[in-house]
Amino acid sequence: MTAITFGDARLNWIEEVRIPNRITYFTQDEALIAANRHWLEPHFLDANGMFDLVFQSWIVEVGGRIVLIDPCTGNGRPHVVPFFNLLDTPYIEAMGSLGYRPQDIDFVVCTHLHHDHCGWNTHLRDGRWVPTFPKARYIVQRMEYERFRSGKTGLEVPEYNTGVFEHSVAPVMRAGLMDLAEGNHGVCPQVTVKPAPGHTLGHQMVHLDSGGRHLFFTGDCFHHPIQLAEPHVHFAGGEDIDQLVATRRMLVDLAVDLGASLVAAHTPAPYAVRVTRTNGRLAFTAGFS
Repeated sequence: MTAITFGDARLNWIEEVRIPNRITYFTQDEALIAANRHWLEPHFLDANGMFDLVFQSWIVEVGGRIVLIDPCTGNGRPHVVPFFNLLDTPYIEAMGSLGYRPQDIDFVVCTHLHHDHCGWNTHLRDGRWVPTFPKARYIVQRMEYERFRSGKTGLEVPEYNTGVFEHSVAPVMRAGLMDLAEGNHGVCPQVTVKPAPGHTLGHQMVHLDSGGRHLFFTGDCFHHPIQLAEPHVHFAGGEDIDQLVATRRMLVDLAVDLGASLVAAHTPAPYAVRVTRTNGRLAFTAGFS
């Protein structure tokens, strides 16, 4: 695996689980699929209408700092979805093969607190869940933390997220390693987290501004790039659908205005999407700018 150079940053990624999926689970609008097939194929859609949902983390090394984004599901956790039940993956070993040890990570950013975005926050040691990255500051939006901590929002915890706060979030807070952001929050000079609500109420994204180039790690604002072309296409729910649609439109505008690349949490190689606008018409391209 070769790291990606983006501006002054070095990008790496760790894949935990890969699940084959079908575009018709997202939309059965054949005209929409046909109109976008030219840029979705072959990376985000194959000739049979299939693609892979990839569950992965990104590592951003920039300005002498190392930022880990969305640390997947983690090992040894019971889960209602068989793909994630009691995982035993070489996640930490894969990190080591990239040249990083857990103690090298300066910041861990969870775009939100679903199981597949915060699991490796912790690991089991002597029967207790303890922080995996002992020297890192863990960055979560306060709204997201409170939503899953207290249930005061009136929203039920999804069945697939049962126990996640207790084993992947609370131990980090007890260890004094968690920072609760309120809106925009500077992680380091080149990295900022920004609210991107909809999928969850406190969902955030990560903005990398490096060497004059812009990249947004967008978490679950979209699960498949076709949702940028048609923001009303839904998959895997959302706590505020109207806000989620607005966030997707915002991402498209940012991509156009800044020439930014958009990297969702679950997109396969080449990972990024770029957007241009000519005479009011949007054009999408797979890959980094």
